[in-house]
Parts: sequence; C-alpha cells; structure tokens
Amino acid sequence: MKKALPTIALSAAGLTWLLHAQGVIDTQAASHSTAASPTTAPPSDGAPPPTETPQSAPPTTHAPASSGSRTVDGPVIDTRYGPVQVELVVSGGRITEVKTPEYPNEARRSQLINEQALPMLHDEVIQAQSASIDTISGATYTSDAYEQSLQAALDSAGFVSQ
Repeated sequence: MKKALPTIALSAAGLTWLLHAQGVIDTQAASHSTAASPTTAPPSDGAPPPTETPQSAPPTTHAPASSGSRTVDGPVIDTRYGPVQVELVVSGGRITEVKTPEYPNEARRSQLINEQALPMLHDEVIQAQSASIDTISGATYTSDAYEQSLQAALDSAGFVSQ
C-alpha cells in the first residue's frame, strides 16, 4: 500500500505531461479562458461535438482589387479547437485565391495539423472551383468549418460553380 500512492501520483503526473506535450492540454488557454471559450479537449462523456455556427455578421465584400476581381470574407465559424474564416478572391468568374486569416492555432497540435491541412484545402478549392471539397483526414473540424465559411463567401459573391 505504501508504494501504491506514489505510483498513482507519478502516473497522473506522467499522463498530464504527455497530454500537454501532445497539445491536448493547453495550459496558456486554461489560465486565460472564460466559460464561453472553446475547449481543446474532447468531451469525456463521448457526446457528439457542439454544432458549429457562424460567430460573426454575414460575409463582407471588399472593393475590387483589380479589374473584375473581388475579395470576399466568409463568416468566422467556431469549432471546438478555435475559429476558422476563409477569404477568397474571385476574378473573371473563377476563384483565383483563397486565404485563411483565422484558423485553430492555440494548441501545438492544432498548429501542426493546420500547417498541413490548410494548403491542401486551398489546393482543393482552386481545383474544384467550389466549396465541394474533400475533408482532410485528421483535420475534420477545420475542414468542415473551412467549407462552411467558403460556401457563405461564395454565396455572398454570387459565385456559381462551374
């Protein structure tokens, strides 16, 4: 019995360190968080994640950057790991550029995932010329929110996919 308590304590400390090292626990966000901020840990009860809904006003359109091109911001979509927003440039009836001004990047794991996923999503949009893109495995929340923000921006721009 004398060895059980230290073993349990060390196991708990080791598990905490491991989760922190993998980015599952974000100690900076925990010290500055409020009740309304998104969590970085999955729910412990196995319940499905909360539905992602637009956080901001409808998409905005910027003045033409050059002849016939427009920049359109999609709404910010909240996910359990952080917000996602897409900004696109439409020129000559084609999507010529897609940027992601907001994406989950607080936790180290989110940074690593989105470092790989965002360029892939960008390429999918440019190739598909629509919001009908594949979900990136391992970046499901980001992919879904990216698609929602993109579709709203396309709708705002009056873009008809080809």
